[in-house]
Parts: sequence; C-alpha cells; structure tokens
Amino acid sequence: MGEGALGNIILVVALALVMLSTVFFRRRSMEKTELGKILTLLSEINQNLKIIDAFSFHLQVKKFKTGSWNRNKTKLDFIGEKLQTTLANAFGMADEFNWKIDEAKKHKSSSYLASIEVDKLKGAMTISQQKLEEWFQENKDKQELLPKKRGLFG
Repeated sequence: MGEGALGNIILVVALALVMLSTVFFRRRSMEKTELGKILTLLSEINQNLKIIDAFSFHLQVKKFKTGSWNRNKTKLDFIGEKLQTTLANAFGMADEFNWKIDEAKKHKSSSYLASIEVDKLKGAMTISQQKLEEWFQENKDKQELLPKKRGLFG
C-alpha cells in the first residue's frame, strides 16, 4: 500500500470519527432543553419498537435503548406525574428485558429470552409514544420550554 492510500485511509477514519462525535454531542446538547428531552425519548421509543418487531420475527436479538431515559428520568417534572409513571413502567420493563438478554448471552441459553413478553413491552412503548407525542403537540410552542436565546457573550 502506498503513502497516498494510507493517507486516504487515515483521512476517512478521521472524518468518520468527527461525524460520530458530532451526532453523539448533538443528541446530548439537545437534551439540555425540555423539548429536546422529549424528542430524544421519542427517538428511543421508536428504536425500541423497531427492536421489538425484529425480536418478534426472531431476527437478531438486540438490547433495548434506555440511555436517554436513564440520563433524564429525574429531570422530567415538567411533563407531569402520570406521564412520568407511564414512561417509568415502559423503560423499567425494557431494563428488565435487557438484563434477561444479557443473561441469555452470558449463559448461552435461550430460556431467558423465552420469558421476554415483547407484546407487553410493545403495548407499554406504544402508549408511552402516544402520550409523549400528545404532550409534545400541546407544548411545542411554549416559550419556557424552548431553548434560551443566547446573547453575544453567553
């Protein structure tokens, strides 16, 4: 391999790393606002619903997404207690199923997977999705939930 090819490979790897870090930090900075927290939770729920569909067809078993929930569950007072409880139930179930998936992989046994009730999780995630979308539609224009405008010096 010549010097030019090696330089191109290094450039491609560097660009890929920059793009990945941009996506990661954009998501994290989005979570600094109330609406951003809701949008990242909705994104996570949508990903989980896709994982559930794949799980139902016995395709690749993936763990459910709970990162945004775990980072923000104590910062959601603005959405009301009932919606918080709905989300806690859905993501609690996802955490429990992730534990079962880990155990199945650790013990190389599918018996743990057999106890995962994906229909129950799908119902909880679907209700959470509907309630969050309703909340978002009702609150998306409220000034106090929008990102704060920054001045010239911060």
